[in-house]
Amino acid sequence: MLVINEEVRYPEVGDKFFVDEGNPGDIAWLHKTFQKFGSYADGYQTGALTLIDSALANKDLRDFNIYPTVFLIRHYLELRLKELVQGLNYCKKQNNNFPTHHNLQNLWSDFKKAYSSIGENSYDQSFQIIDQLIKEMTSVDPISMSFRYPVDKEGIKIQKLEYVNLKNLRETFVRVCFVFDGVAMQIAHYAEMTEDMMRDVYENYWQISP
Repeated sequence: MLVINEEVRYPEVGDKFFVDEGNPGDIAWLHKTFQKFGSYADGYQTGALTLIDSALANKDLRDFNIYPTVFLIRHYLELRLKELVQGLNYCKKQNNNFPTHHNLQNLWSDFKKAYSSIGENSYDQSFQIIDQLIKEMTSVDPISMSFRYPVDKEGIKIQKLEYVNLKNLRETFVRVCFVFDGVAMQIAHYAEMTEDMMRDVYENYWQISP
């Protein structure tokens, strides 16, 4: 058990987990406009890197931080891919549909198919490397449970790994993030162009309609 290195204290009457007032410097903003896949992915990305950095700085945290770290990395991948597919659907079909499943391999395939459909190359070297990384993550954590629970519903051990190099994990994750985040910015730009084009179409329609 990891003992919290703080002054001992216990719950008091009136305590709440969620309070929306106090020192402005202590407040996190959960505005509804930020409740999109991209913003959630950014949060999990930041959380994963923060956990890795704290574990590398304090060896006592390494064996504890690894579980939430990999969970956050996997969830980042899932959310970012859903964001990308949703953005591409808007560009092609002007809707905000997205895959509702959690299978990384299928999400990656969904993205590449949609990306190719707008004329982009989904077979460049970076994507081919990510193919293997997605397969690796899927084999280690197929349904996002391996780093959340020690055993499955039948009591069988889920986690098969023994050791993970944190520096390597961080570096590989950052490299993937540069690809995914770059594509996200590209698709966001395409979505803005689509939005402008649709606005022009509607404005022209209303100008010429009797």
